[in-house]
Amino acid sequence: MEQIFRVEISSKFEELWRYNIVLMGGGFNAKGEQVDFASSTAQIAKVGTNFTEKPAQLEDMPREYKITLSNCDNIATYIYLVPHTLPFSNEIGTAEPFDLKVEVWCDDEKIYSQRHKINQWSGASIELKLPKKEEEEK
Repeated sequence: MEQIFRVEISSKFEELWRYNIVLMGGGFNAKGEQVDFASSTAQIAKVGTNFTEKPAQLEDMPREYKITLSNCDNIATYIYLVPHTLPFSNEIGTAEPFDLKVEVWCDDEKIYSQRHKINQWSGASIELKLPKKEEEEK
């Protein structure tokens, strides 16, 4: 069955600018053949840049990223948040994990909605394969 999948990630974290963000996904038909690919990225700085403050040009940085995958039966989505600037304090307790909201729609039905906790020091690598096949759910 060919469907349209929409993947959205967002965060209200004020220091989201400290991360390079990659949202990408592949769409597959029922035979497992890739039929679509989409990506959205925010390449802010080289890893290790360690800005001492938020650069002025990042004041209007998006806090939401989206991709759409069409004519597919299922998708594999990958989300990467890679810190280029570490937290300003060296005390672990002052850099609590922040929320990244991940939502996926299949046609107009929301099939996934989770808040992932993102470690401020290491970032995140998230893989989603949706919808899950019946044999995977058992």
